[in-house]
Amino acid sequence: MTRDPYEGVRHALTIIPLIQAHQGMTVDELVARTGLSEEQIHDELQSLVMLCGVPPYSPNNYVSLWIENRQVYIRFAEQFERPVRLVVPEALALLLALRRLDRREHPYRDAVRCLQRKIKDALGPEGARELERAERTFAMGERRSGRFQQVRQAMAQCRELRITYYSAHRAAMSERVIRPYGMTEFGGDWYVVAHDSSRGRPVSFRVDRIREAELLDSEYEIPDDFDIQNWKQASDFTAPPGDTIARVLFRGSGARFARAELPRRDLRELPDGTVLARVAVRSEAWFLSWLLPYGPDAEVVEPAALRATVAATCRRILDFYDEDAPAA
Repeated sequence: MTRDPYEGVRHALTIIPLIQAHQGMTVDELVARTGLSEEQIHDELQSLVMLCGVPPYSPNNYVSLWIENRQVYIRFAEQFERPVRLVVPEALALLLALRRLDRREHPYRDAVRCLQRKIKDALGPEGARELERAERTFAMGERRSGRFQQVRQAMAQCRELRITYYSAHRAAMSERVIRPYGMTEFGGDWYVVAHDSSRGRPVSFRVDRIREAELLDSEYEIPDDFDIQNWKQASDFTAPPGDTIARVLFRGSGARFARAELPRRDLRELPDGTVLARVAVRSEAWFLSWLLPYGPDAEVVEPAALRATVAATCRRILDFYDEDAPAA
């Protein structure tokens, strides 16, 4: 029988605070307080420890639970030892994620709204006003930019689209007529794969680089053998000329992740067990959010400018959370 997904959440919200408040409590005491059987307690502790993690998803990065001489203990990772101080972008990210749960039919709607209020209160009046302004500029769900909708309309109606496109490689604008075949998301950006009149073959265009678009009356047919997934795998969306290519050295758990998740042709195994990976950098913001969770298990080797950006970002983070952090 399929387990109710909310049942595990309810147990987690009960068991974790209980053990935290009573370190070393016995399994018998936990059974008496929760109403669960001893077998259920063992099952829940095993599942709870697997609920948390950061890439490459080692659970003890967040929480460790164990039983010793029938006594239960819990330990949180060091990043939870100090109170979290949110800045506006962090608070906004949390609130945008919580919007998905703020629905009448959701069983935790009241708890979600309570959490939303706490996040806003933690920012203070000035931060709350800045957050309110920022929230109004974001839309969730299927709402996309006007260019996104125009491309979808052209593809649905099989009508050509005249676009003005910004080429990052040439740092120039150009006009062309495209025939959209399909759309896909990669690295946080949306791309349209379309036949390009200027090159006479299908290529991919980043939607947010389309500056102007005009739907034409001329129609076309999407080739029967076109498959967006096959295109994506075949092209692998490697960075076009001019985009930054980073070389990242992975060690430890980071090396295990690189071997499992990154394209094999972009990896080089080194004698000491580390892995040197070639990574296409679509944007600095994307690269930083992708790299930083690996902590000391990932190091940017080159280019030097990107390595300096990562180092400066790490220093800013340290300065924010620890005013006594040594200057680099």
